[in-house]
Amino acid sequence: MIKPLGVAGKAIIRRNGKILLLQRSVTNEFEPGLWEFPGGKINFGENLIEALKREVREEVGLPVKVGRPLITWNFFKEPFWVTGITFCCEFAGGQITLSHEHDNFVWISPGEYKKYSLGISVKEQIESYLELTEC
Repeated sequence: MIKPLGVAGKAIIRRNGKILLLQRSVTNEFEPGLWEFPGGKINFGENLIEALKREVREEVGLPVKVGRPLITWNFFKEPFWVTGITFCCEFAGGQITLSHEHDNFVWISPGEYKKYSLGISVKEQIESYLELTEC
């Protein structure tokens, strides 16, 4: 059986040496209460970079400067096989306003990630970020 494909983008947003993590709403069907980066699936015909900027605006109300791709990842979320790309992004100002998808946010030093219950592939995304000296 052929399953539909999805493509997603995630943003590791940097500000003053820290990165932004979001806690998924406890009422969310997928990974409730786990921590992740802002982002999501692109719509048909949408440019990935523009989709990532849109998703970040929708989820946290922030503009970002999207930098280079950092890591790719995959997972299955019924009915989609999702392939994602995480980008290194720069905070471009503003105040965080969470959407209904998230209950909390935190700016952390990247090495503090082990203190959080992370969603699918978030650990790998952070470790890939830590391997780089500059995005």
